[in-house]
Amino acid sequence: MLLKYAFRNLKKRPALNAIKIIGLALGLCGLLFISLFIKNELSYESHHQKAENIYRLTTTTPNVFENQHFARFYASELLPDLLEPHPEVQKFVRLAPLRGKLIQYQQQFYGINQGFVVDPSYFEIFDVSFLQGSAKSAVEFPHSVVLSKSLVTNLFGNQDPIGKTVTLPKGHFNAEEKEFRVTGVMTDPAQNSHKHPDILFMPGENEIEGWAYQYVLLGDGTDIAMLGSNLSSALGDLFTPEGAEEPVLVTAHLTNIKDIHLRSNLFREIEPNGNVTNLYVMALAGLVLLLISLSNFMSLNLGMAGYLSSFLTLNKIMGSSKRIMLRYFLLENAIVVLLALGLVIAALFPLNQLIYETYQLDLLRGNGVFAFVLLLTTAILMILAGLQPVLKNKLQSKSLQQTLKNSTSTKGQNGLLVTQFTLAIVLLIGVVVISKQTQFGLEQAMGAQESILCLPSVHSEVQKDFALFKAELLKETGIQSVSAMMDSPGSETHDMFAYELEGTAPQEPGQNLVGVFAADYSFADVFGLSFLSGQNFGNDNIDENGNGEYLINKSALHHFGYQDANAIVGKRFSIFSPVPDVQLPEGKIIGVVDDFHLSGLQNKVEPLVLFKRADSWLNSVVISYQKQSQQSVVDKVQSVWEKLFPKYPLNYVPVDSIYEQVYRLENLQKQLLLLFALVSIVVSIMGVLGLALMIAQNRYKEIGIRKVNGATRFEVVSLLNSAFLKWLLLASILALPLGYLAAKTWLQGFAYAITLNLWIFILPGFLVVMVTLLTVTWQSYKAATQNPVDSLRLE
Repeated sequence: MLLKYAFRNLKKRPALNAIKIIGLALGLCGLLFISLFIKNELSYESHHQKAENIYRLTTTTPNVFENQHFARFYASELLPDLLEPHPEVQKFVRLAPLRGKLIQYQQQFYGINQGFVVDPSYFEIFDVSFLQGSAKSAVEFPHSVVLSKSLVTNLFGNQDPIGKTVTLPKGHFNAEEKEFRVTGVMTDPAQNSHKHPDILFMPGENEIEGWAYQYVLLGDGTDIAMLGSNLSSALGDLFTPEGAEEPVLVTAHLTNIKDIHLRSNLFREIEPNGNVTNLYVMALAGLVLLLISLSNFMSLNLGMAGYLSSFLTLNKIMGSSKRIMLRYFLLENAIVVLLALGLVIAALFPLNQLIYETYQLDLLRGNGVFAFVLLLTTAILMILAGLQPVLKNKLQSKSLQQTLKNSTSTKGQNGLLVTQFTLAIVLLIGVVVISKQTQFGLEQAMGAQESILCLPSVHSEVQKDFALFKAELLKETGIQSVSAMMDSPGSETHDMFAYELEGTAPQEPGQNLVGVFAADYSFADVFGLSFLSGQNFGNDNIDENGNGEYLINKSALHHFGYQDANAIVGKRFSIFSPVPDVQLPEGKIIGVVDDFHLSGLQNKVEPLVLFKRADSWLNSVVISYQKQSQQSVVDKVQSVWEKLFPKYPLNYVPVDSIYEQVYRLENLQKQLLLLFALVSIVVSIMGVLGLALMIAQNRYKEIGIRKVNGATRFEVVSLLNSAFLKWLLLASILALPLGYLAAKTWLQGFAYAITLNLWIFILPGFLVVMVTLLTVTWQSYKAATQNPVDSLRLE
């Protein structure tokens, strides 16, 4: 009987019940994907069995690199001796990145995304799944290499790779060509990892030196603070020269690998990491979505309860159980929630595929049980939340009929209405702030207003012929300028050299360091750098000693103790290369440029000296072209490249795309917040529409009487809308301080941030109020245009 009536009630009021079902489905779907995203972020490195005991070792030194904290260590060859006296360190591994990004097989070069030269202990510390070979067989021979499944397919196709030879070619980062035997094939790295190597070279024990990422496996119960202190003392002893009056201060930092993704933002991270603040934002968005969905469902349930008064009262009079009200609402709520779950399941896989194609995140993989439990728990919560009319009947000393009839009033639902729209407007404010900050970052990026193509990480042989390559490219129509630079746009350049500046007192070794950046003489022209004083490089990349040319940025001007750019131009200046046999010409500062953002706005612009190079340290080529001719320019670059460098793969990317990747996390956050804000607003508006529909139905007779007595349509619409307008305005006002606090907190993660203007907080509230009022006005207008005779006849 109850089941039959529940289905009849759903069919009798399809609009209101559709609003409940769709609102619940949107809320559940949004909550599910927020939870899956947060779970994915929190699960980084959890696939390693020893993750709790694996730590990354980094250092900071006040007198080296100005105490900047790097994710890797510049003297990794010291690690074995450093760790030997510490038995709590069971194993260690060093990961020296392959900066050349090229490998060779049968005279053909192949590009790779990420690779490392590692110690054989890599497979004893990190869990790696092998498709061919094993952790033991992979390191049986010196000069072994393990490849990922994807790289094997690219290099060998369907051939068996085991035993074949892969070459690490000679180049700027490799003094000589080295051959390695393939001893294993591993699965592609897990998506929730802070490193995704395509290839791992193993040159043998203690063959790694220089810059490398360092990891240690510690025994159970190791005192991390004590070990860090001991390593700091040992490092200080290693770096303190004999006879020095004071020891060198070195601080060792140990970071668990599970904390790297969310709680580490050092210079030269292997990959851009996440941010724990973003998880708080996502968690808040999920909570907002859940509260809005619950409150919307509860308010509609309470409002629609009045339609059941006759049915439930009659059943009670005829001897039905006192629990009939509870049984009916449980049954109806279960049907509504199950229908909503059906919509969620139907949308689940298409939405997950869309996320995977856009962000390469498969949120459902391995999370089937989690998704099921979450949906089941939330569904039960929704069913229980829909029992509000029953609870209201228990708390009030009224008859069942009185309780149900009074349920159609909106007086008790105003608080829910205000809460819904306040939270939805705060989310929309967050979208506006993130959009403005991201746009600001893209506008401040190098070459933001230009059409520039970048060829990152070109091989040293290409660098040697850069002048020829440039000359050939400039012959092509559509290409405006060509230059080369030490690193690609969007990167972190923190190479620091010692310097001497005329008029500056001598400093202690290690304290007179400044950031350096090698470039072709056309660099400032390609990126449109703004000169504060002086002039650009001359049209030649080779300077005689004594006539060297140097440009500095505004931050370097202040670093050198000057405020007036004109005062430093012409000063004698020298920088000293730490690379043996590389001499940089003594010269003078010829110009001062305004600060430019090589990396994102998250980082402060560092003091930087630009100097020219002819055929080395020019790792990335940049080509500016006319905006309307990108495809033709790409074709011409490809043609010239294949003619000059047929052995090497051509990799190119528009500079604006590079900076979009710099703000990938912010863009993802913006799009997710926008989605959840829109869902929240839609659900809230649907709830208001349901309330407006109920109010119009309950005041059917009143509207008819008013129209008979001469009320105009406008007066009727105003009467019905006034019940909502004041609460929407209150929600907009409450959202202002909450939105400002959230925006201010989020912007603290940027060294350069937008100004928070008042319109940023007013506009979202205004738009939400207007859209909601238009929706309600549509329903109110329908009520205002009814025939008053019909409403009076019903009474």
